[in-house]
Amino acid sequence: MQCYRLLTYATASALAALLLGCSTTAQPMPATAKLDSLTRLENLPGQAACFWKSSFQGDWTVLNDSTLIVRAPLAKDIYVIKLFEPVFSLSFKQALSFEDKERTGQICDRGDDYLLIPGWQPPRVPIIAVHALTLAEQDQLLRAAGKPALHPQAATTSAAAGN
Repeated sequence: MQCYRLLTYATASALAALLLGCSTTAQPMPATAKLDSLTRLENLPGQAACFWKSSFQGDWTVLNDSTLIVRAPLAKDIYVIKLFEPVFSLSFKQALSFEDKERTGQICDRGDDYLLIPGWQPPRVPIIAVHALTLAEQDQLLRAAGKPALHPQAATTSAAAGN
């Protein structure tokens, strides 16, 4: 009888642990949910912009499979780029480049421009948004992606200026 009771408690405990584990993993982490919200096309921070393709020197940070931050040419010239479709191995790529279909030399918001990804099929992924970012907006996206802010003083400076 005691063995039956022990087995019943063990089964109930295991079932409760399993249900608790399923309920906590099914919900997105708050940081992930915030990044997903910030990187939706309608919520992208910054202003619609263009940058010169020749200014891109290979400085980028992947936020998620369809969003990246590009610095062109200097670290202060910051743009967030939203892709038409996810590139699942984007964070592992060692080289990226751009193609401007209109041959203007610029990569622009809502243009006919592409991110070129060596070894990806198709190798050209359409760009659906390019927004210029402030240092504070860049750091907000980086923090939401779980990456260290590059200019933590910019966030405190802009917060102090607002007071």
